[in-house]
Amino acid sequence: MTLSLRDLRVSYAGSPAVDRISLDVGAGEIVALVGESGCGKTSLARALLGLLPRTAVVTGSAMLGGDELVGRGDWKGVRGRRIAIVPQGAMTGLSPVHRIGPQLIEMLALHGGRSQPAELLERVGLQPGMLRRYPHELSGGQRQRVAIALALAGEPRLLVADEPTTGLDAITQRQVLALLAGLGTSMLIVSHDLAGLMPYADRVAVMYAGRLAEVRPARTLAAEHAHPYTAGLLGATPVADREVPWGSIPGAAPALDVLPSGCTFAARCPLATDLCTQRAPELRSYGEAQVACHHRGKPAYPVVPRGEHRQGAPVVRVSGIRHIYRSRPRAVEALREVNLDIHAGEIVGLVGESGSGKSTLARIILGLLRPAGGDVEIAGESMTALRGRRLRRLQRQIGFVHQDPYDALHPGMRVAALVTEPLAVAGTPREQRDERVREAVAAAGLPNSPDFLHRFPSQLSGGQRQRVSIARALVAGPLLLVADEATSMLDVSTRAGIATTLRSLAADRALAVLFVTHDLGEAVQACDRIVVLRSGTVVEHGRCTDIARAPTHPYTAQLLEAART
Repeated sequence: MTLSLRDLRVSYAGSPAVDRISLDVGAGEIVALVGESGCGKTSLARALLGLLPRTAVVTGSAMLGGDELVGRGDWKGVRGRRIAIVPQGAMTGLSPVHRIGPQLIEMLALHGGRSQPAELLERVGLQPGMLRRYPHELSGGQRQRVAIALALAGEPRLLVADEPTTGLDAITQRQVLALLAGLGTSMLIVSHDLAGLMPYADRVAVMYAGRLAEVRPARTLAAEHAHPYTAGLLGATPVADREVPWGSIPGAAPALDVLPSGCTFAARCPLATDLCTQRAPELRSYGEAQVACHHRGKPAYPVVPRGEHRQGAPVVRVSGIRHIYRSRPRAVEALREVNLDIHAGEIVGLVGESGSGKSTLARIILGLLRPAGGDVEIAGESMTALRGRRLRRLQRQIGFVHQDPYDALHPGMRVAALVTEPLAVAGTPREQRDERVREAVAAAGLPNSPDFLHRFPSQLSGGQRQRVSIARALVAGPLLLVADEATSMLDVSTRAGIATTLRSLAADRALAVLFVTHDLGEAVQACDRIVVLRSGTVVEHGRCTDIARAPTHPYTAQLLEAART
């Protein structure tokens, strides 16, 4: 046995983030630890490496071979050599000012690795020429492979991968997971993407509110899962098929300091009874599986609404857009003769892998980047021909939802002030602001209570933060909403809820929505039409149902295959 956890507990100020977890990882076994943000996954992973803050209290046992990890003071010879971590964001583990080669050499020297830097790169599927590059010269998938190579430098017995595919496009996600699965190393992979990990893991441990809800072999999980939370996570993964419902788990995981006395999932569970609120279920064995639930049954969760949109007048018209990024001694053509239109009440998905030109096109439509050629019209007015005040006036007709809800909101401003700010910038009379803020907050699916409006971003969940960003984008009454990877940083259980909100806004407000995403499955479920972008060129466009049923371009078929895996 490579790793053996027994009654592992991690608490902060007396509140348990990890509560009496017992779990094993066998030699060469891949165990996926899945659950929503705030469920304790990262606290458990960091406890194994001694990377928790001093305020954390860790008890129980974590045996790595013959080494006890809990209570260890000296990590020399253990961290990096016997256990290593692949961090969530590859750039957090890479120095931006050093080439890849010296970083690998430093890690090999620090942990006594016997490989050569070029050998490590080849092991993760990269060419030796990458040794001369800086991190910013690599794609997201390449950076993640370098992060894996750094973790492998000390030849560890156990690899802990903390959300290794977050923010990557579907094709790159599958490539990274296949790489990890092929290493032959014992591994604990932490993620919120249950369905994505199942083909690559040996066993899956589902975690909720610091406790294990279900542990089961990955090969049987889809057909035999028993916990309602596991069913919710599986149903919340978007599939590139409109016949398969896209569900969401209502509510959010409870805060650590207010955990209920009974089952921690009862408040969100469709199957909950009085027994669930009175007594916490124990983790019991059923054959190869372990389940902590009082009931067996198939829960019914809310799903993203269906129905064809009513196409209104054209709001956006993009004609022949070209853009070139120049960097001596070369120039990169980021967009080539791109054409698209978006009508009132319509959601158009802009889909492609990282580097395809999606964000460049979004920035041009927002008026933040001037194209090398072509034109963008908003409500019949040419944006590319405008300057100064006239441009800013037209830009107010566009709302923008940022990719990362944690970076998009000022941490020192309360919700009410954050949503009001666009009105203040636009010079809206004060007597009109409060009512418009209340309307925008309600439209974004948020409570209008004084308590909520008085909160800071740090007091909100990821989904709530993204809804505040949507409210900010709506408050000025735009004609167009640009959502740039607005769900990529969120839990799968939250993404369907955001998509439902965007659908309601498009229908109720006749709002045109540009939904930028790298996940074709999500676009098929959430949008009316899809535009597929590859290397700056539109390779396919059409209705979601048509593209999902019969794609005409091989690249679209590749994206569909990745979304269905």
